[in-house]
Amino acid sequence: MKAEADESKLRKRMDNLHKDIDIMKGDKFRLTDINLDYIKKELFTRDFMENHTNFSSFDKMIRSSDFKIENELEFIDASNSANWNEYVVKSTEFKDWNEMLRTSVLERATRKLMVKHN
Repeated sequence: MKAEADESKLRKRMDNLHKDIDIMKGDKFRLTDINLDYIKKELFTRDFMENHTNFSSFDKMIRSSDFKIENELEFIDASNSANWNEYVVKSTEFKDWNEMLRTSVLERATRKLMVKHN
């Protein structure tokens, strides 16, 4: 019975991992698939930001930029601009915004698998 429960949990974790990976299909992320709230809470955790950027939170990164971002639409507009990519390059270890998103999704998936596996 325990083996069946463990197998069911593993299957569910793998399904969740596939959902995370599906987000990364294609060359570019679409921010309609990843909203700002999800980015802040699930992808750009304090650990992620401290390990890969000059900031302790994504909100601090946004506030330190020259962009006026007060809502989802302003964020989408900003993040689709060449200036946002330049800001990401200057403020992080990533070559562009897409690489930052991709890395955060992979780290989240790994983190979720590790936490649930133990």
